[in-house]
Amino acid sequence: MIVTIFGDSTRADRSILAANLAMQSTLLHHKVALIDITSEHHALNWGNLRGANRIKPKLAVFGTPGLRADLENSRSFLRTHYRDIIIDADGMDSLNTDSALIASHVLVIPARFVQDGASNQEKLIQHLEDVRLFNPALRIVVVDVRTISAGSDAEKREIEMARNFAGAVSGASVAETVLHEQLNARRTFDAGLSVFDNEPINERAATEIGNLYQEIVKINDLPALAPNSLAVSHAIQRQIHGKLTKNVETLTS
Repeated sequence: MIVTIFGDSTRADRSILAANLAMQSTLLHHKVALIDITSEHHALNWGNLRGANRIKPKLAVFGTPGLRADLENSRSFLRTHYRDIIIDADGMDSLNTDSALIASHVLVIPARFVQDGASNQEKLIQHLEDVRLFNPALRIVVVDVRTISAGSDAEKREIEMARNFAGAVSGASVAETVLHEQLNARRTFDAGLSVFDNEPINERAATEIGNLYQEIVKINDLPALAPNSLAVSHAIQRQIHGKLTKNVETLTS
């Protein structure tokens, strides 16, 4: 199963989620690869620190060299050796990000990383529609991430953000599992640890990650859906329009 965690942010929150999901899979005795294709390399640095301190269980964490070829080749070592491949993506590396989205079975988008502004959200939605031309079976899950210290009004906005964005993306769903931001999450991550390594363990955080992982597995196992014809039509129209625009610019230059 290939799962991409995507969020347009340089913050470590998305990388923390990716690392915890990868660790959850490892604890189920799966061979897991965590791949970092972000600009800040939070997950890669976390993996290096974990290896340097010999923290167990071990987890394979990789950067981007050779990633596109490995993802595009269904018989590559990466795709045949690891049961789960968790990819941390911020969209800055567009070539590898697109390769990841095209190869992924499930795309997880934390709601808080959906860009503010209608135009920015529309660009993201259009991008996802374009990806579906090449990966019509891609499952998209929006995860509600709530701030523990937030009041009721802020919590309502976070819930609405997840639901509104999922409603605007063809075939997307909102995860039943709600993640609550942990106050010491960054400090734990910066030490090369996951929520499962803390002593004493944060039972709430560990349970939420475990539930989200199981939900992703169930979503991945659902019967394949036919691609949305309207989304495909819009994507094709944009591609044709883009080619025509380039041709006009070439002729007039």
